[in-house]
Parts: sequence; C-alpha cells; structure tokens
Amino acid sequence: MAAGNTTILVVDDEAGQRNLMRNTLQTEGYTVLESSDYDEALAVHGSNLGHIDLLLVDLSLPGGNGYELSKAILSMEPDVKVLFISGHAGAALCKFLDIDVTDLHFLKKPLVVPDLLNRVRSVLDGRGTLVRRAPGEPLSD
Repeated sequence: MAAGNTTILVVDDEAGQRNLMRNTLQTEGYTVLESSDYDEALAVHGSNLGHIDLLLVDLSLPGGNGYELSKAILSMEPDVKVLFISGHAGAALCKFLDIDVTDLHFLKKPLVVPDLLNRVRSVLDGRGTLVRRAPGEPLSD
C-alpha cells in the first residue's frame, strides 16, 4: 500500500506528539486524520468509514484507553491495522490491560522519527506479530 493511498488516524491527547506524528506522516505522503480523545476518535472514524487504513493510538486516552478504542474500531472494520504507542513500559501496560505483548504492534514514547516511519510501514505491509482475533474471542488462552 503506497503512502499516497493510505489514511492514518492518529489518536493522542498530547498535542506535541500528535503534531510530530501528523507532520512526519504527511511529509511522507500519508493522509492523516487526528483526534485527542476516545470519543472524538470514534466520531472521526465514523465520519471516515472505509477510508482509514491504520489506527495509530496512544494506550492512555481521556475517555477510555487505546486498546478499547481499537477493539471498537476493529469491530466495525476488521481490516484496519493498529499501532499502539505509549510512554509507559509496553509489557507492563499490556499485562495491566490483559493483552499478550506478542499480540500487538507497539512503539514506545518518546517517538523517534525513523522508528515511527519504519514501524508504520511495517504494520501497513503486514509484517510483525499482530494476531487478529475474531470479535468476542478471548484475549488469552
């Protein structure tokens, strides 16, 4: 999937991080939609059904968490790819949310531009370890 044909929904309550991601991704040719919280992200998604290729979402959000947001969006559009970001330790946060760390794409803050671009490309190209679960399927065995 070429960058020029790809739309990314960036969801982060930190304006500086959102701006960094938006500017970096737009410079690479991606179309970027953005939101600062859970409810706004659902509204932006609802207004763009069928057009979002990647959800780039912070795990900690006002109004909910990024994992729950991803589940809500994936229940409507299971082909949307997801890349989680967080300033918290990935494995510890995954344990708190009862997510197997091997089941997600994750990038730690503070973001480093080359890492962000490489991980976005990797997720969009389908490389990595993300395991998609059917709606209602339990998180762990």
